[in-house]
Amino acid sequence: MKKRRVPLFRIGIVITLAFFSPAWPQYGAHPYNDRGSLQRISQEKFTFAVLGDRTGSGPDSWRVFDEAVSEINRLRPDFVVMIGDVIEDSATHPARIDALWDEARQHLDSLNVPLFLVPGNHDIWDRTSYAAWGRCVGETYTAFSYRGCRFVLLNTEEIHGTGEEGFGSRQLAFIEDEIRQNRHAKQFFFFCHQPVWMFSGPLKSQWEHIESLLGGIRYSVFTGHLHVLGATQRNGQRHLVVGPTGGEMHLPRNPSLGFFHHYTWVSVEGASSYVAFVEPGRVYSETLARKAYQRYLLGRTLLKGKLPFSVPDKKIP
Repeated sequence: MKKRRVPLFRIGIVITLAFFSPAWPQYGAHPYNDRGSLQRISQEKFTFAVLGDRTGSGPDSWRVFDEAVSEINRLRPDFVVMIGDVIEDSATHPARIDALWDEARQHLDSLNVPLFLVPGNHDIWDRTSYAAWGRCVGETYTAFSYRGCRFVLLNTEEIHGTGEEGFGSRQLAFIEDEIRQNRHAKQFFFFCHQPVWMFSGPLKSQWEHIESLLGGIRYSVFTGHLHVLGATQRNGQRHLVVGPTGGEMHLPRNPSLGFFHHYTWVSVEGASSYVAFVEPGRVYSETLARKAYQRYLLGRTLLKGKLPFSVPDKKIP
């Protein structure tokens, strides 16, 4: 019997496929459904949120703020930092300032996760309001550790309590001590109301001194005050100005220019961190899903002509 000769071009195709086609993996060897990949996720991973300025936009400011708080409760970060300007600097009598804080607490206490407050210039504007912060909030600056990271909350309005410009000598010594004692932290997160690196004066010069102490340390800085979103890098480190969460904006909504209400979402993974900005109004609760499901079942019943209730002597059109 005469053998059929295989054309050379077909042999070439087979050889090409053998050399250049990816080897088909065995069942379970592809990168999807890889249960082992879960073990590579950092066990130190966590999230926190940052709320921006609330003041200056009138009664509507609490509505936007409350909407953001409601969404944060659904998303469940580990904790929240409010970057300042919680109340309006519209009073001079201690009892009236305390009343403003009583009003603010009705909104702040809606958060279901730990909350840390940084003072802004609308929270502390003189000695009376400085004392009110002590009564209603507590320390004007503080720090804590979480999952190997160090969080430092500072007061850019300390002058109203100490009479010293800038951070003041005691707060500056506190910052220096924090850096010296926690250099082993995976990363630092600093929070203060004013973007201290932007304006001339004691705050800026003292911040430059602080930056000189942070060499070799990974850190991020979160501020507010300007009511517009912006970010830059100094010494290769993130310096962020968060926009308002209910506070007045100086231009109409324009996200491309940084003008929009938002809260900031930070995901931390060991020595790395990732930032996103969420505009309130598009985070829905499980309650909405349950109600939608009930309406779906009702509509499905109606379409089948099986009414869940009786309609005497008339048909559904």
